[in-house]
Amino acid sequence: MEEQNLDRFIKITEAADILGFAHYRSVNQMIERGAITGYRLPHVTRRRVLLSDVSALKEKAESALVSGKANRGRGRPRKYA
Repeated sequence: MEEQNLDRFIKITEAADILGFAHYRSVNQMIERGAITGYRLPHVTRRRVLLSDVSALKEKAESALVSGKANRGRGRPRKYA
């Protein structure tokens, strides 16, 4: 992705597509847990997230998988965060 274009707001559904989630509610749950910051813009009813935050989260998860440092706990594994 282009560096100057990373600080733009994207929709929750776009973030879900980038992170590989099947539904936007997974991103909403991440916002509620505090894993990613959600923003409410003026004159927009839906929340948005920064593309740079989403790409950083994806890179962090991919690097953890490559290095073998995946934090494994109980229950179903999460894709990101």
